[in-house]
Amino acid sequence: MIYNKPRDISIALLPFSRKRKDKKIKEKVNKTVLVKTVSFFMLVYLGTMVAFIIPLRPTYSESEKRDLHKFPEFTLSAFADGSYFSDISLWFSDTFPFREKLTLANSYIKKLSGFDSIAIHGDVESGDEIPDLPLQVPVTEETTIPQTTDNQLLPETTIPVTTDTTDTSSSDTPSTQSLGAILVAGNSAYEYYHFSSKLAPEFINAVSAIKPVSGNTANVYSLLIPTSIDITLADNLRKDVSSADQKKALDYFNSSIQNVTAVSGIYDAQRLHRNEYTYFRTDHHWTALGAYYAYEQFAYTKGISPVGINEYATVSFDGFLGSFYASSNKSEALSKTPDTVVAYLPKNNINCTVLEKDGAYHKRPVITDVSSYAQNLKYLTFISGDQPLVTIENYDIAEGQNCLVIKESYGNAFVPFLIPHYKNVYVIDPRHYNGTLSEFVASHQIDDIVFVANISTTRNSIYIDKLKNFIR
Repeated sequence: MIYNKPRDISIALLPFSRKRKDKKIKEKVNKTVLVKTVSFFMLVYLGTMVAFIIPLRPTYSESEKRDLHKFPEFTLSAFADGSYFSDISLWFSDTFPFREKLTLANSYIKKLSGFDSIAIHGDVESGDEIPDLPLQVPVTEETTIPQTTDNQLLPETTIPVTTDTTDTSSSDTPSTQSLGAILVAGNSAYEYYHFSSKLAPEFINAVSAIKPVSGNTANVYSLLIPTSIDITLADNLRKDVSSADQKKALDYFNSSIQNVTAVSGIYDAQRLHRNEYTYFRTDHHWTALGAYYAYEQFAYTKGISPVGINEYATVSFDGFLGSFYASSNKSEALSKTPDTVVAYLPKNNINCTVLEKDGAYHKRPVITDVSSYAQNLKYLTFISGDQPLVTIENYDIAEGQNCLVIKESYGNAFVPFLIPHYKNVYVIDPRHYNGTLSEFVASHQIDDIVFVANISTTRNSIYIDKLKNFIR
């Protein structure tokens, strides 16, 4: 008989030991999954409960500078057509607790991850190289203006003023600017900028002629404004975008234009406030807040104290979808988050008279209620949009300086901030005004001339031709 030595008992029981260990591991895993699942749903439940705590829900967005949607009032008509529940849904999503922090965190994560959707509309132009040295403007014979004796001004034209409260939302549209290619990144759009070596000298010569043409009696200030692509576009995206360097271009223009005091701190001021709502997302304009920071730089340059931003009352108009939205084939990404136009109401007792394109004079508010205007016309709130001539008289100043603003549409949001500092503010858009600078100065006592334009006008042949036709 062959005797078989029994195996070690631990070896014999090994399969049973492994099964028990596997069973314990599975039980541990199942318990962990159960705990995590229960914890997740408890967090969701608590989050939902927190979301319904009314006092925690915000009413104002600091980053977007707008009032958030309010809880709708119940009406039978709204209940019947379903809009009541849609408004509740909008209120719920727009006023979620800790909205600002969550929105900023989401934006930051998207930027780090590169999840923002990118689209380009239009043909991107390469443009010309920006010179390193200023343009040498040739010295030309000064243009003279009609002179009067004994410091007497030519008689001012009598203005037939009428009060007109007609809603111009359907008939008056903002003057279009020749936009370049449009970059859509996430829910914001930006215009490409390119430098034109052909048009730059024409622009420089035109602005340099303002002082001599006006008789060398007024102080002339030049404010060239950067556009959003170099200010608010995220740096990690901007470095790969073939848009010309606006800082270099602004330095070139400011150093080349003669006979003016260049307000050169605007670019740095806009960069300093780039995380604020200083440019629209769906339109090529800056916001009134962006214009305010340029006004601060103007005030420092002129040597006056700017009025504090918190001293103004504000009014907001929601649902603005501007030029970028139209130029991007009505991008769905832009339509989901329309802009809000915020206007700062003048503090002074004033009278505003507008010479409109039809040749009639009307009394208009400096800030118009555009809540009923079409979604693309909300920027018309500022000085009634692009009109030939706007005259704003400040009754709070018995005697004071007069200012002439020569502008394009960026100037509209800027003008209201000048009112506290002048007896009269005259605003001329050379694209629509039929007179000349020399004629206007001859019949008005102008102390300061302020030229305001965004940098894209330096490559806009239509605007430059109109400007040259006015400055004579």
